[in-house]
Amino acid sequence: MPASAGMTKRTIRRSAMRRRTSDLSLPEASFRKDSSMKLFRALFCALTLSLAAPAQAEPAQAPPWSLKTPEGKTVNYPADAGGRPTVLLFWPSWCPFSRALQPYVDDIWKDYRGAGVNVWTINILENRGGDPVQAMKDRGLGFPLLLDGDPLIGPYGISRTPWFLVIDGKGRIVYSRPDNVPSPVDVAKKARETLNGLLGARAVPLPASYPPPYDLHLRKPGGPQSSRLESAAAPDADWRPWAQRYLDSVPADESAAGIAPQGPVDDGKAAIRIARELWTQRWGAEQTSIQAPYRSYRRNNRWLVLGSAKSGQLGQGWVLVLEADSGRVIRLSQGDTVP
Repeated sequence: MPASAGMTKRTIRRSAMRRRTSDLSLPEASFRKDSSMKLFRALFCALTLSLAAPAQAEPAQAPPWSLKTPEGKTVNYPADAGGRPTVLLFWPSWCPFSRALQPYVDDIWKDYRGAGVNVWTINILENRGGDPVQAMKDRGLGFPLLLDGDPLIGPYGISRTPWFLVIDGKGRIVYSRPDNVPSPVDVAKKARETLNGLLGARAVPLPASYPPPYDLHLRKPGGPQSSRLESAAAPDADWRPWAQRYLDSVPADESAAGIAPQGPVDDGKAAIRIARELWTQRWGAEQTSIQAPYRSYRRNNRWLVLGSAKSGQLGQGWVLVLEADSGRVIRLSQGDTVP
């Protein structure tokens, strides 16, 4: 074979390898983008890769990681697992299905830590202004929290939230929460049974009963939990025209009574933070948390923040309109339609 032909084939193979390597890094990098359109595209790519690419399938062996607690302490897996069974819960604060499962994971942590089981919960996809530390306080949760887990989405093959795993002392994944599970109680029961099988003589007695699931996660009454990563905010192609029409419909002289000006609002994150604070004061932290994902939009001197800002649902979530320069609140409501 001519030397030039061999070089051409090697060049093609190297190029293909580079392309595959680049593709596999997409989920890890793309979830950090701040731009709404980039986030939507990245979420679509990540979900497609995690479902289709062999390298993004759920692994049999738990990949290693190093993450920090809110206090800045570093936790390393598997080194800090100490050869003991481990429970991992990957969750974003805006996911109602994660919210539904969390009390049961908190109970597992309380019941099994004395038997040597590690429980770590890992915050992911927190890119819409959410605060996992505050969410835990609002929900009365005490389990260990680790931050900035997005780089693990690809290695762990995460395609929905919550992503819940039980891992044995040798790092093998022995249980993962299935899609369309009937109830978080079913996940809790299976997790406990799996842990007891690993613990043997140190098994923890199973509860005689379980508390009823959190009502608000049942978005489709009577149906199973569908927890695919569908909670991404609406793309710009849907959001911007809607936001523009909405702001056009707000009268120039409208003002929300009894709310003090919030001060200058420099960017969309600040607008979302103010919206969440005002919504929490008015309607409560839990109701506010299930309004995620949030979107913000500025036109001239007005900011608009919308809750439940998903495609096909624009206008169904809570609303804040305020002035950018003064933070004067123009409208605070639980949902409006656009003419």
